[in-house]
Amino acid sequence: MEPGLDLKSSIRPGLDILGNEIIIALKKRSRLPANPQIYAPGLVRGHPDTSLLDYELGRVEQVHAELGRYTYASQESFTDVSDVTPVIERAVPPSPIQAMASNVGPRVIEYYRDWIARGCVSGSDPDSFGETVTADVAALMSILQRVNLGKYVAEIKFTESPEKFRATEGERDGIVELIVRRDREAEVEALAVRLGEHYDFDPQEAHKLFRWMIDITVDIEVDYIRMRLGL
Repeated sequence: MEPGLDLKSSIRPGLDILGNEIIIALKKRSRLPANPQIYAPGLVRGHPDTSLLDYELGRVEQVHAELGRYTYASQESFTDVSDVTPVIERAVPPSPIQAMASNVGPRVIEYYRDWIARGCVSGSDPDSFGETVTADVAALMSILQRVNLGKYVAEIKFTESPEKFRATEGERDGIVELIVRRDREAEVEALAVRLGEHYDFDPQEAHKLFRWMIDITVDIEVDYIRMRLGL
């Protein structure tokens, strides 16, 4: 179900839930070795040119596509699921936001792979390949979902002050000035540290991740506002 356009009762609780899910997934992943073979072709039988991560992401996202996840404007996938037909017969409710592809999947994977190099011990354990890629998929999908909730925040802010945004003529600094709330960002960064401490996950890495998610969410919001301005 898509959240409504209410920051306090709908969007922020969703952001906090995903924050917990992300740190839990990263904690699980940090208990396993780097397992670099997962991210290179060669492990998947019958698919010599596909990495295990790409293969499993595609498989999981296909199931989610069959259940209708990507018919909602806020949801995006890492893999191409455009040819998947939902198996549930139902009408998709009207979306409170407009459809816009953020195309940030590659950036999410790049950050995540960089974190693995820092947050996981080097080496490989073939017995843990399945558990490892399961944690990878859970973390990546939650991160992608969380940053794309920025589309809702952007819609809310645009509908509150459309003339102010039109006055920016799409200039990035002007849009950022209207959408960024430093006090809210500080709250999110403090939450990241608390979650790290609660789940025994490096608080500095938690803070770094949430700061990065804030920055990429701002990029998505700027692109969304520009789309709403017809640019």
